[in-house]
Amino acid sequence: MFLCRLTATFSLMTAVVGCEAAQPCEENVGAQTIEQRVEVEVGDASVTAELADDPTERERGWKKRACGREAILLVPDQPGPLPVWGCELVDPIDVVGIRGDSVVFVERLSPCALPCGGCPTVGDGIPVDGLLEVPANALDVSIGAPASIP
Repeated sequence: MFLCRLTATFSLMTAVVGCEAAQPCEENVGAQTIEQRVEVEVGDASVTAELADDPTERERGWKKRACGREAILLVPDQPGPLPVWGCELVDPIDVVGIRGDSVVFVERLSPCALPCGGCPTVGDGIPVDGLLEVPANALDVSIGAPASIP
């Protein structure tokens, strides 16, 4: 299996592709993988995200998850604040709050070990229609950027 990086130089309309061998990924048996996927538009990007739309899926999110993390969309039962924390995350993530048709916040969330009581949260008190979680630095998006969730 190979991971490939594509770097495009648009002024010359050329592309340079470099590939490197991928490291095998072993998933923690306690990690959640959600089968249902949705397309999320945020800024100039279109992202295929796992859909976490029930309380258990939202609470578990990417806890202990190391493999296959492109994006996860957490959707509350009703629009409103949906604070999240980094308890048992494997790697840092970026959390993108979406309300209506725009981004209302973007925050980095770092892993936090058990016990979770001292873990910082993001999204406190900010009403959202959904939260998009992506690996840190995966998206270049800012507050006010256009966004669309199903």
